[in-house]
Amino acid sequence: MNKLEKLKAVLGTKYPIIVGPMAWISTAPLVAAVANAGALGVLGVGFAPNNVVLDQIQHTKLPTDKPFAINVTISRQAESNLERVTEIAINNKIQFIYADNFEGLDKNLTQKWFSKWHRNGIKVITKVSTAEEAAIADQCDADVIIAKGWEGGGHMTKVGTMALLPTVVDATKKAVVVASGGIADGRGYAAARMLGASGIEMGTAFLPVLEGDFHSNAKKAVLSATTENLVMTGYSTGAPCWQIQNNLSERLNTIERENSPVQAASKVANLASGSIRVAAQEGDTQNKGAVMPGQVVTLVTKEKSVAQTLEDVYNQGIKILKSAANLDELQ
Repeated sequence: MNKLEKLKAVLGTKYPIIVGPMAWISTAPLVAAVANAGALGVLGVGFAPNNVVLDQIQHTKLPTDKPFAINVTISRQAESNLERVTEIAINNKIQFIYADNFEGLDKNLTQKWFSKWHRNGIKVITKVSTAEEAAIADQCDADVIIAKGWEGGGHMTKVGTMALLPTVVDATKKAVVVASGGIADGRGYAAARMLGASGIEMGTAFLPVLEGDFHSNAKKAVLSATTENLVMTGYSTGAPCWQIQNNLSERLNTIERENSPVQAASKVANLASGSIRVAAQEGDTQNKGAVMPGQVVTLVTKEKSVAQTLEDVYNQGIKILKSAANLDELQ
């Protein structure tokens, strides 16, 4: 079985594509639409209370019988949350846990949780930002390892996808590798496959899809934005993100310019708290809300269905890969 078929077999999907978890965006309507269209969606439940997690699972299962994932953060400081969400996953027969990682992977902690999930029949997807993390995840028997580059939305990593991905592929001996960050069309899919990935993860491309419950104001902000409109916020907290520049980002960056990192961190965290929800659910994209696409936002210019987005990316990618033999250097 080749790498592509292995990934599709692990995911149980038509496409070798994961639509990653996005806070207040990767909710039941989007995840169910992704599942029905042939990819793997991830409910961004994170640290949501039990009733919210259960409600999202129920409303995802109603329109689809296809598999989907729920996300957790793997951290010693979050073990009580890991216990809680794991119990929900087991009780509700969730097939995948998507383990986010923002502080590096500790091998003992990683092995503990990966083993527990596997014992309960749950497949493990984990995100890494270094080859060292990939090696740990692989040794702990991750089923899928996602290499996320600097370009991606959400919490930023340090290395670009083109530099990171080959090192993760080289460090991974058993798991299948998926590329993430800076991918929104078939060119990104083709490039990821050429660099050794078995498939891709996308997020930004699905912000303005028809099926999601992302507020129309936030969709418009994404569709009209370019990479140059993005700024980094939250550097002082140790978890910086890309954000479309607005009044909120200006206030956040002013705090970071005028204070030491230690002084700025709590002020930034307080001001930014709930800002993704405010933009995604209430539609304030200027003053209190944050819209956080990745650097590939320039390529996201049309509101399409989930199915059309997946089909366009995959078919264009296959077409590019098939035409690679006609490159000038090979003639």
